Amino acid sequence: MFLGQRMSNRLPHNPRMKTDDPGPALNSPPDEASAKAGQPPVLRSASGEGGPTINCDSLPLVASFDAALALYERDKDPFHLAAFMIRLWLGGLVLDAEAEYAEKKRASDRSLQNGEAWRQLQQIFPTILAHPQPPVLRSASAEGGSTLNSLPRHTGAAAAQLPYLASCFHRFCEADKSPLNSLRRAYLPLSIELNQGPAHSDSASHQSITPLLHHSNLLRRWCSWLDADIHLRTHRHWHLAPVCFDPDAEKRELARLGNAQRHFTELSEKSRSAWHQLFAEAAERFKNSPKWPTLGSAMADGADPLWLYPDADTLIISLWPLVTRHNWTYRDLLNVIRPALKRPDAYPSDNERDFSTYCRNVLGLQKTGRGNSSRDGRPRGWDVAQRLISALL
Repeated sequence: MFLGQRMSNRLPHNPRMKTDDPGPALNSPPDEASAKAGQPPVLRSASGEGGPTINCDSLPLVASFDAALALYERDKDPFHLAAFMIRLWLGGLVLDAEAEYAEKKRASDRSLQNGEAWRQLQQIFPTILAHPQPPVLRSASAEGGSTLNSLPRHTGAAAAQLPYLASCFHRFCEADKSPLNSLRRAYLPLSIELNQGPAHSDSASHQSITPLLHHSNLLRRWCSWLDADIHLRTHRHWHLAPVCFDPDAEKRELARLGNAQRHFTELSEKSRSAWHQLFAEAAERFKNSPKWPTLGSAMADGADPLWLYPDADTLIISLWPLVTRHNWTYRDLLNVIRPALKRPDAYPSDNERDFSTYCRNVLGLQKTGRGNSSRDGRPRGWDVAQRLISALL
């Protein structure tokens, strides 16, 4: 978690890549038999050699693109490179959401669930998602940083690119079963929406929708659910650890380390290793900085968190992709979630006016178009919402 967040800072600011190194191509399709059988696909390298399936224990934390490239060269498996880029992407999305909360005190000014995950994904994998060309990974420069850039056109089946990226997404979910893997968490509502799996949090381990993800609009839908999961994750963290939301980005970084230390015994072995590495780096970078005491303050922060409406917030934020897709009104959303709330007749669900104001001014969620409320209280997508609610609460 911590390593991914730090690495993600490099991508927007240092997208410099060597132009004389073609690198390995990520243009191989998944194993078709595995995909048809509904099993996690065994991916193959560009050379045609079989790559091993990476399980939860063998997906390493990789600190740089060059380290990921070394793993690729060792195993002849380009998934190492894709997994590194996916982590960069996810970490960047978390940092951006935290910045929205920390730097914009008025929730109505925040940009949340507005397609950010899809926009950044297109920047990282532009040739797959924007042009029919095989993508090529470039090796990182000495300053660090990495991205996927276009090269002159390669020969080969361009149609295999998008299924391969979808396969990498699925494989990443299978490999990292951490509850902090937002991509995996976003898989649940996507699979329910596509009527693929049961409404429980581990459906990603039993179902494969990879064969259905050969179209960019479905990957884009996955990104919508990802935006919602990261929004909820950030909103929850904002309530439970407000010390981590200083307007200063460097203080936020230090506060995250301090807050993690408070819960160090709860971290996995991999997360502890990442924490030690980031702590050592931060100690060197901030050794003469007046910001360094922020880490200690976060370690010692004993304030009792106050989250007044966790059930309402969870449902509103999590179901917002249905609002945008089906053009629900605020009344539609209220009718859908109200039966599941602990206090359905209390604020913020007591009336439509207060509810809509709460969505805009507290959660930062603003409808962009006008719709017509469902007469029976069951708008389109109601069945999907009910299955999600049962999984969320």
